[in-house]
Order: sequence, then C-alpha cells, then structure tokens
Amino acid sequence: MEKITFVTGLAFLLTSLSAQQVSLKPYGIKSGIIEYAYSGTKVGKGTLYFDDYGMKSAMLEDAVENGEKRKGCVVTSGDYQYIWDPDDPGEGMKLKNPIITWLAESSKGDIESFTESMYLKMGFARAPDEAFLGKDCKVMKGSMGKVLTWNGILMLMDMNIMGRVSHQEATKIQTDVAVDGKHFVVPKDVKFSEMPSMF
Repeated sequence: MEKITFVTGLAFLLTSLSAQQVSLKPYGIKSGIIEYAYSGTKVGKGTLYFDDYGMKSAMLEDAVENGEKRKGCVVTSGDYQYIWDPDDPGEGMKLKNPIITWLAESSKGDIESFTESMYLKMGFARAPDEAFLGKDCKVMKGSMGKVLTWNGILMLMDMNIMGRVSHQEATKIQTDVAVDGKHFVVPKDVKFSEMPSMF
C-alpha cells in the first residue's frame, strides 16, 4: 500500500510542480498545456497548465476510479499545493511540497534529476531513451512498470502494483503558449486542511 501511495503521489507531483525561487526552472519549457488520458484502475482525462518554467502549475482532472467519480484541481503556489473538488468547493487539502527544498539545494535544480533519484530508490533504472509523441523522452524502468519524461514533464506512466494497473499518457502537447492566469488562482472560499508530506 505504501508503494501505491508513493507512486500516486510522485505522479501527482510530476504533473503539478512549483517553486518560490525565481532562479529555479523545474521544466525545460517556459509554458505549456498538456492533455492526458488515464486508463486502468482510473479512467478519464486531465490537463496540466504551467508557466514560468513550471514555477506556476495547475492540474485539472476528471476521472472515474473504482466506480467513483473523481474530479479535482491541484494548484501549486509557493511552498504549497492546494487540492480541491470544483463541484464541491467547501473544503480542500494543502500539502507542503518537499521538492521545492530539494530543487533549491540541488546543484542540478531540475525535476528530472529529482524524479530519477526517487525512482532509483524504488528499484527502477535508466533505460534507453524512447520517442513518444515525437519527443525524445528519458525512460525509467522497473519491475512495477516504466515512466517517460521530456524536459521534466511526465509523458507516460505505466504501473502495475499489487494488481492495480495505472496508465497515464500525454495525448496533446502545446508548448510556449500563453496560459491564462486564472488557472493558477486558489479559491478564497475553500477551507484547506493541511495534510502530511507524502515523502
């Protein structure tokens, strides 16, 4: 169960990351809109919006998991990620993002280095690069599956953990485009409860 929680959390962070320090560039692309499709245990779609090389990010998800509808927004602002359901906006959760500290202290200062170090700890290893949607992607493979990233952006994740199959892949990529700032706004009428770090 801990591995499932870790992998889910890592995927969550990979598709919605920010930082306070202006000098950090989590992504190798200034701005973008990435559309995702989910299949397996969770079925549906998601959209990642980011700007300032990932310093601002928002992930919108509309999916069904184990027969339950899961619709959510994740906005990363400063040291925190804010999570809420737009259809039930009364309460939400906020999570302190440990990746920010890692990026600030790392000499490399990029999310791909963080991702690789985390997957290495899980028994994954670097594999030859693969082309996906016309992009040369870095690949990590292990007994649980594989992950493809491009410029720090999650492109594909295929996992099978204790019979739970999880597949997430990018279906459309727009880069260096104008992204509406409304996607990065945290609603003031939502009461956010702090949850412990997943790492």
